[in-house]
Amino acid sequence: MRPLFRDYPELKAVVAHRDLAELPTPVESMGLADPAWIKRDDLTHPVYGGNKIRKLEFIIADALQKGKQHIITFGATGTNHGVATALMCREAGLGCTVLLFDQPVTATVRRNLRLMQALGACLEYKRTLARTVASFYLHPARLRRDRYFLFAGGSSVEGTLGFVNAALELRDQIDAGDMPVPERIVCPVGSSATLAGLTIGCALAGLSTRVDGVRVAPSHLGPFPACTPATVGKLMQQTLQFLDRHLKHRRPAVPEPILHDNYFGAGYGQATSEGQQAIEQFAEHGLKLEPTYTGKAAAAFLDALGETNGPVLFWNTYNSRDTTELEEKADPTQLSAPLRGLLE
Repeated sequence: MRPLFRDYPELKAVVAHRDLAELPTPVESMGLADPAWIKRDDLTHPVYGGNKIRKLEFIIADALQKGKQHIITFGATGTNHGVATALMCREAGLGCTVLLFDQPVTATVRRNLRLMQALGACLEYKRTLARTVASFYLHPARLRRDRYFLFAGGSSVEGTLGFVNAALELRDQIDAGDMPVPERIVCPVGSSATLAGLTIGCALAGLSTRVDGVRVAPSHLGPFPACTPATVGKLMQQTLQFLDRHLKHRRPAVPEPILHDNYFGAGYGQATSEGQQAIEQFAEHGLKLEPTYTGKAAAAFLDALGETNGPVLFWNTYNSRDTTELEEKADPTQLSAPLRGLLE
């Protein structure tokens, strides 16, 4: 039983859930420095790991409970969320469509495009973020009752509950002596659910740990806030309101989210020198990161190690499973000509 339902059995009647992830993921001491620890969410699933699988345990179950047959979501051309959603949809027998916008073309982008195609996702290339968001909200399939529209990154109340559960899982590992109570947790923040859920979950778990989010996505889309303390706070508030309606006992106070802006660099998907240095340093210890999300968060993590004497936990959200065999099943001829061009 997931810790969320063990600690709050009243939620079993109101929260849909399917065991899709291999949990708990390990916590390990790193050779970087004595207080350095890592949470191996790169190992959440035997085919494709990463933080999205935790969210999808609740999202896929919610879609099935509501009688949906097809999930429609969106992300950048190298979206890890898109890969994870395509995989979980395939396992659950659901259709999957991913609307895509441009990001700098890297090896990760090419690999994820092949993976999404191999996993059976319908990929619709919209080029710009504005067109993609408009297509998502104005999609003609919104008239169909069997379609489930999922915001980018899986950031919803259901997705956030996946990381409330993750914090309770970490508390169990601390209680078992697997690691000391971390003074800080450092995680990347794109669509907000990881930071929102961990912040709430640490409070529910009674941990004194501070959760530091590292912004890796644009703070605004035009005039609209997209990745700010306010947007994280809004998702937290929605999740807390849900919990307050259903928990039998009064919950503890939850702190405001902490979101660092100074590691983002020139743009989404654009590498930073600090991030590249962190990627190289982690690689020396057998840990694979990438420049869009985890490299930038790792740079903040290394800085945090120098700011405190207490344990600091890096929450690794990036898949580390070998996807070579699955990539080889991709058929690029099934992609649109513009998407095929990105693979060349």
